[in-house]
Amino acid sequence: MSTLARIAARTEDRINSAVVRFLRRRGYQPRVVTYPSFGTTTRAHVRARVLLTPPDAPTPGSVERRGWRNLLSAEVDGAVVRVRAEADGPDLLVTRTDRGGYLDAPVEIALEPGWRALWVAVDGGGAAVPAPVQVVDPAATHGIVSDIDDTVLVTMVPRPHLAAWNFLVRSEARRRPVPGMPDLYRRLTATHPDAPVFYLSTGAWNTASALARFLERVGLPQGSLLLTDLGPTGTALFRSGRAYKAATLRALADELPRLRWILVGDDGQHDPQVYETFAAEHPGRVAAIAVRELSVTEQVAANGLPAPTPATRRAVEDLDASAVVLARGADGRALATELERAGVI
Repeated sequence: MSTLARIAARTEDRINSAVVRFLRRRGYQPRVVTYPSFGTTTRAHVRARVLLTPPDAPTPGSVERRGWRNLLSAEVDGAVVRVRAEADGPDLLVTRTDRGGYLDAPVEIALEPGWRALWVAVDGGGAAVPAPVQVVDPAATHGIVSDIDDTVLVTMVPRPHLAAWNFLVRSEARRRPVPGMPDLYRRLTATHPDAPVFYLSTGAWNTASALARFLERVGLPQGSLLLTDLGPTGTALFRSGRAYKAATLRALADELPRLRWILVGDDGQHDPQVYETFAAEHPGRVAAIAVRELSVTEQVAANGLPAPTPATRRAVEDLDASAVVLARGADGRALATELERAGVI
């Protein structure tokens, strides 16, 4: 598999290089797209991507680009990227994008708690653009990690082919939140006002701008987006969603060691397994786990079965028997009731 994965990755790189050369000859220019990230009062993570676009094109992911068009991009590997504290200020960091055109760079800088902005520019790409950074307050005691699809965003109901239509063709303005979830998150952030919010999903970075607009439109709190890339990695043909979520959650816990975590997901795939393993590895670091229970239709769409997989059921049972607060329910209202009963909100 690793040999096949390496061949696939090399093939993808060659195709992308040919596309980039062709588009450059047609006058396309590199453009930076930044993603909401996080940091501490001494170090910030800057996440961005460099894509080729026509000079007069709307920003990738903007409201002028709908559905499937946001999955089509010509990324620029090895682009020289400059990170600054001010748009026209001196460079704090000069680095290059990876093979997917991505930048995930830690920057040593003193920042006040709250939402701040650093600035990112690409050589040959015009003016710098702001990169939102959620700076965690040193006094914060809790952090909130949430899945997206089928947890806060209705993805698979009422019929899978409609979900595909919504994602690939229609604007995110037509997407709906899971009932009660915006109110649940408002209550969580009201109870823990300093808690940073992270949206951890196996969704593609190409959808980040649309997701951020969706969160704002339905009243979900602003948070750092922790998404992933599609395609071969060089070691596997497809990324493991479960492994990605587990590794990212561990990295958050290591970087923010004072926080106790409120973890929110659904039982359609692997959230309970990831959260159960994390809780076992980090005793005392998990304040609560909330699992949205999908309907039969949603379960079939998510995993091909009319109920959670055996592995998911075992993980939920293990959590139920542990000392961790576990809330289960079909929507945000049911979960809020359980979390209120447990004293979490």
